[in-house]
Amino acid sequence: MKPDKLRVLVKNAAEKIYYPQCLKHIEGSMPKEFHALARATLIYYLPSQIADLQTKEERREAINSIPEIADPIHTKQFIINGVKGIWKNAHKAK
Repeated sequence: MKPDKLRVLVKNAAEKIYYPQCLKHIEGSMPKEFHALARATLIYYLPSQIADLQTKEERREAINSIPEIADPIHTKQFIINGVKGIWKNAHKAK
């Protein structure tokens, strides 16, 4: 699989917002040998999708859909930190 195609598929997966749906999209749209790479890439695209949600409750629900133990390790904390960083930068600019 070419890098551009992988990136597009992972971006599309991130648009699903909720982690189980993201993984389902990854598993259904690419060969199994790319799943680990796609999950590792997803953590860079998912925070911006979650940060764009309208309410704190929606963001919390999306974050809570991520299991505490996920592959890659520390996925949930990485995404939480990403969402917080995006949120702080967006509100700092105002």
